[in-house]
Amino acid sequence: MCKLIRWVLFTLAVLSCQPPLFDSQPRSGNPYHSDAGRSAAGKPEEPEPAGPQVSLYATAVCFPDTVDWRAGGNSEAMLFLLKDGDEVVRVPMSGRPESYRHRIIRGELWTDHYEQGQMVVSCNGEERFRFPGEEVFNGFWVVDGQLYTLGQRPGGGGLCFRVNGQERFSSESGVLLNGPDEVEWDGGAFCIDSSGIYYTYRVPVRKQEEVNWEYRIMKEDQVEKVVPASADCQVYDIRVWNGTIYRFERRGKEPCLVKGETYITLPFPPGEVPHYCKLVPGGNRILMKGYSYTPAFTYWLRDQSGTVVSIGSTYVLRDLVMDGDQYGYVSEYEDGRVLGVFFGTEVVLLANGRFTLTSSRCVQFRKQTFGVALTAAEGKRHLLIRDRDTTALRFNGYFTSIQID
Repeated sequence: MCKLIRWVLFTLAVLSCQPPLFDSQPRSGNPYHSDAGRSAAGKPEEPEPAGPQVSLYATAVCFPDTVDWRAGGNSEAMLFLLKDGDEVVRVPMSGRPESYRHRIIRGELWTDHYEQGQMVVSCNGEERFRFPGEEVFNGFWVVDGQLYTLGQRPGGGGLCFRVNGQERFSSESGVLLNGPDEVEWDGGAFCIDSSGIYYTYRVPVRKQEEVNWEYRIMKEDQVEKVVPASADCQVYDIRVWNGTIYRFERRGKEPCLVKGETYITLPFPPGEVPHYCKLVPGGNRILMKGYSYTPAFTYWLRDQSGTVVSIGSTYVLRDLVMDGDQYGYVSEYEDGRVLGVFFGTEVVLLANGRFTLTSSRCVQFRKQTFGVALTAAEGKRHLLIRDRDTTALRFNGYFTSIQID
């Protein structure tokens, strides 16, 4: 598997003297098509059977050239859906849209907004339904023409699970465990399984002056499992994957993985305290993702046997993503500007602060494809990255998400 690679970011001081690596066209030609080969006699060879076409979708907010959106201007905003750099759909937006209010599902642009006391849900600009109240959709997925949403109500108003806008389950005090920016999971806070759609929420349990959390794993509108509140246990994440409930938690000083009812103590070095701990799918296994500070930052992906990828850095990593045995990541300066984009140990782009990553949903690695959407820190020349190829797009606005499909 992948070895420890601490040297990559330590060499950035030398690399920063090089010019930026982008052109108006992909650096290795068109990344989406390839020419058929020819035999030595010059006759076309029989083409190999075509595999599934993988496309890089992106969403971007665009303004008229007269609007300075970086200074807070938000008039006449349009939301674009792009496929491999080409426009597919454009939708007018009122005000400056939040990135969590839209998402890409199977090549379609789904949006939601709150107006006059109602949530309005649309697909490719056409309204599908509306319902009273306000929610932020932490989970959002479409199956067989049915739209499943998992909404968190503002101001401690609890949560609601809906199908096509109709309430199926709600909790007045529930707090969802995961959010809409979980790029490794289809549907955000949802876990999409062949047996159903799962999610987890927590409720406070008060005992005198102490407050602990009880966790409830749901299969649509039914309780699948309850994890009792405990003062001795800190739950980092809970996910359902291939029919099994996984928990990443800390009992006393020991990080552990709970697979079904089996407790597995994880081989963390003594004194290492994990932060931002998440469960993510990793091929045929579940991985744990997070970072540690000992005393430098170390970002990692681990399985139950040990470290799969570990990157030591004095910079911020957003985001370390993995597919099979390959991984990629984006590193940033403290002010949020991008330092570089890396595909494994290779430098795809040395940005030197020329770009920003507006959302963690602008990085994804799936279907053996690594994708990044970078917004220019100044000017209008933005970048789409696919594996080792970069393509520049000019518009007055910013990227909000990508989806590889």
